[in-house]
Amino acid sequence: MGKAYRLVQPTLTLADVVATRSNNKLSLTTSPFGVTPEKYENSPPIYVKKAVAWKGYKGLGLEGFRRQIKNLIPDDIKARALGDGLAKAVEISKSCRGIKGTELYNGKLYPRKCIEQKRKAGKL
Repeated sequence: MGKAYRLVQPTLTLADVVATRSNNKLSLTTSPFGVTPEKYENSPPIYVKKAVAWKGYKGLGLEGFRRQIKNLIPDDIKARALGDGLAKAVEISKSCRGIKGTELYNGKLYPRKCIEQKRKAGKL
């Protein structure tokens, strides 16, 4: 698994973002972990990381994703597992549609939908 590198107070131009978006090798992301909610809201940390193999393949639907992933990952078992994993994630997400609010978990406040999705996935 690749590493993500935090950019300390990055100054990104629109050209930087567009170049990264069109580059299937790199990805920019933010994460709320390790910072206070106020800091994340005002100045979220930005990370540059290796992109997933299927970056840029959007709007294909689940079956289109399954077909495309077979082209990207030659190992049929891994490709099938990714497709099955996405199908399960979609199913769990749809089953939690409409859940709103927050919930206290381990002394921290989280979106209730996230907690319910983790429960249904067997992660809590």
